[in-house]
Amino acid sequence: MTNAKVAGVLSLLVLVAISSCPRHARAGHAVDHCLIDKKKVMRDCWHNIEKNFGDPFPSHGSICCDTIRDSKDIHCVCDRFTADELTVISLSKFATVTHKCGNGLHAHTHYAG
Repeated sequence: MTNAKVAGVLSLLVLVAISSCPRHARAGHAVDHCLIDKKKVMRDCWHNIEKNFGDPFPSHGSICCDTIRDSKDIHCVCDRFTADELTVISLSKFATVTHKCGNGLHAHTHYAG
């Protein structure tokens, strides 16, 4: 009988401990698809979105356009640009590239220019 009570109390403590953990801690290593997509955009579209020399008119079959089209949420990619990245890339060129590649930013957003 005592063992059953101890086991019950331990089970209750475990349940309380698990339920008190923040959700993000229980999820383990959640994947940030926006950050992954942003890194791909920076790698594959650098020559199109670079502030001073970027050509915002990639061919539709380019690696850059493939990356833009494959991005799960292009607005989320824009949200992940850091302050340092924004000093060397042009958001207006990024917006143009997204439209040319067929995954354009929505009109009237602060990214769309």
